[in-house]
Amino acid sequence: MGFMKKIVKIVLISVCLLIFAGILAFLIVNTVRSYSRKVEYVVQVDDSLFFSEYQSLFEHDAEGLPFKFVSNNLGSDFKDEFFGPVTVTAGYLYTQDGIDLVPREETSHTKVFLLNTKTLLPTVPADFKNEKSAENNLLSPTLSLSFSTAAGIEEGKRALPVDGIYAGEEEYPLDVTKVLVCTCLVSEIEESLNAWCENHFGKNQISENTEHDEPVFIASVGDIMVARGAQEVMMQEGGLEKTFGTTLPVLQGADYTIGNLEGVVTESWKNATKTYTFKFKKEVLPYLMEAGFDYLMQTNNHCYDYGEAGFKDTLAAFKEYNVPSSGIGYNKEEARKFYHTEIKGLPLSIISCGAYPVERSGFNGQTTATANENRAGILWKSDELLEDVKKEKEAGYFVIVNVHAGQEYVFKPSASQREFYEALCENGADVVFGSHPHVLQPTEWYGKSLIVYSQGNFLFNGMDEMPGATDSEIVKIGVLDGRIAYVEQYPAVLKEATVRLKSPTLDA
Repeated sequence: MGFMKKIVKIVLISVCLLIFAGILAFLIVNTVRSYSRKVEYVVQVDDSLFFSEYQSLFEHDAEGLPFKFVSNNLGSDFKDEFFGPVTVTAGYLYTQDGIDLVPREETSHTKVFLLNTKTLLPTVPADFKNEKSAENNLLSPTLSLSFSTAAGIEEGKRALPVDGIYAGEEEYPLDVTKVLVCTCLVSEIEESLNAWCENHFGKNQISENTEHDEPVFIASVGDIMVARGAQEVMMQEGGLEKTFGTTLPVLQGADYTIGNLEGVVTESWKNATKTYTFKFKKEVLPYLMEAGFDYLMQTNNHCYDYGEAGFKDTLAAFKEYNVPSSGIGYNKEEARKFYHTEIKGLPLSIISCGAYPVERSGFNGQTTATANENRAGILWKSDELLEDVKKEKEAGYFVIVNVHAGQEYVFKPSASQREFYEALCENGADVVFGSHPHVLQPTEWYGKSLIVYSQGNFLFNGMDEMPGATDSEIVKIGVLDGRIAYVEQYPAVLKEATVRLKSPTLDA
């Protein structure tokens, strides 16, 4: 028995010695490991950011820093080697999207850097068949509302302002920002991490990624004829307010306003043999420009009311008063030229043409008033014009085409109207503004292009007895990101030599 006890005692002592030796060895090894291992700091980057257009920054522009960038997935899979460096997650970079209703606040360890801003637009189906549906304050309670960027607006839809504020304007509430959030967990690298982020994601570096364009508003009205007393009223003191009334803020508020001037600017008394001939004093032109008109169309059936001489007088008057127009000229080459301008960075290309039928009086605009090599006149619809429209669009312009066509006092566009207007859109016209019927005709989408078949008589004294001839509309489009986003219709009513916005309640 005594021998067995000695054996057990020896075994227990040996086990204890082995355990002690193991613990001592573990402590020695870990002490040596702790003092000999280097610390490697890593900053984990969200995968959506790491594997983006910024990937080269994280992979190649971080040399010399006391840390390295790793993707979030790689950072979560780190396995330390026993005697290898100690990997410490020292910070995080990730992105956040949101609407800045409440500004983001930075802390001492978290910095926020703007990457880009995109504008969201509330959009609705554009039902132009119902006049009231085009007014922002008269929307159906069952209307479907969706949100998109300007480039992503679905065909057949239009954008709405928010509380009267349009995209791109100050205090617009639906700007979606994408920010980089930089959070540092270790003070040793905080200064260098913040400096690196500031260098690569500061405001000077990201401005090019920000979508914050302001819309360009283009307005168009129907037929303008300022004889029969209208020009005399207009040129009086306070005449613009008397003539245009409540339409004046709409005309002057647009970035660019287009009108169709029905008649010639001449002092000639040699009128053509026609049912109606109209002429105006050249002194009325600056009043029209002051009213807000930036472009006056002349390719209508009254351009030759006083023959070629009267037409040339009009060309001279337009030049004298710097009235922009196109589709007219002393020869065909001039008449083919598009008018180019730039509004808020948007390049515009505008052309006007005639396509109206022969009058009952026998006047034929195509044979009588069309410009050729030897005659001053207007541009007429043609396949050549379609090709020119296509070239303008391919050159990067927002293309506007004004067409004088259709049957007078007919409320629906003719088959030939539709065919030609749609062909213009297919070849690149962004919007087609029609005139000549003297009454309202539909406004319709054609793909992403807009066709306004007829806007009626805007200012045309003597129409009070003609059914539908005193109703018109101002159509205002808002262009964002190179395409039509906003479409607004302002119904107007003509009374003798004055025009006013039509009240939706009193005049409906």
